[in-house]
Amino acid sequence: MTDFDRAIRCREFLAYYQPKVNSDDFSIVGAEALVRWNRDGKIVYPSDFVPVYEQSGIICQLDFYVFEQVCKDIRTWLDAEIEPVRISMKFSRKHLSNPNLADDIMEILQKYNVDSKYIEIQLTETVDAEETEEIVHFMNEMKKRNISVAVDDFGTGYSSLNLLRYFPVDVLKIDKTFIETRE
Repeated sequence: MTDFDRAIRCREFLAYYQPKVNSDDFSIVGAEALVRWNRDGKIVYPSDFVPVYEQSGIICQLDFYVFEQVCKDIRTWLDAEIEPVRISMKFSRKHLSNPNLADDIMEILQKYNVDSKYIEIQLTETVDAEETEEIVHFMNEMKKRNISVAVDDFGTGYSSLNLLRYFPVDVLKIDKTFIETRE
């Protein structure tokens, strides 16, 4: 059994929620689900395992594991009569090769009876023209299902502002290199 298989079986991957705060009134307007690995009682950060999982392709399994945890949490909050904020969930671009991705996402939402208004799907900006077409197709599928779509790290890859005309995107997360100050 691999470390990954053991971690999945023992539920060692956790969803941590980073709040999104309105800068005017400091209210929480959303959150981003971040994966952490509680391995032998110590937190392992994504930078230590996600690149390896991306390369091997098992990142898709991890993304759905975390997405299911997010949906379970939202269902728990709803059952406790706590109105959730929209939760943003990052999916690897590796998912774009799955023609059933939108249906797979909807299946989990339906399993937990979670309204799509509580979910935002993030994809990291594309690096080539072929993936851009796949991203636009996926975004359109999400929009048909009333799921918010975000592009993360915009400006680090192939894209240009011109591409935004084709992205049916709700949220654009600009890469930090555009706002860092130079000394």
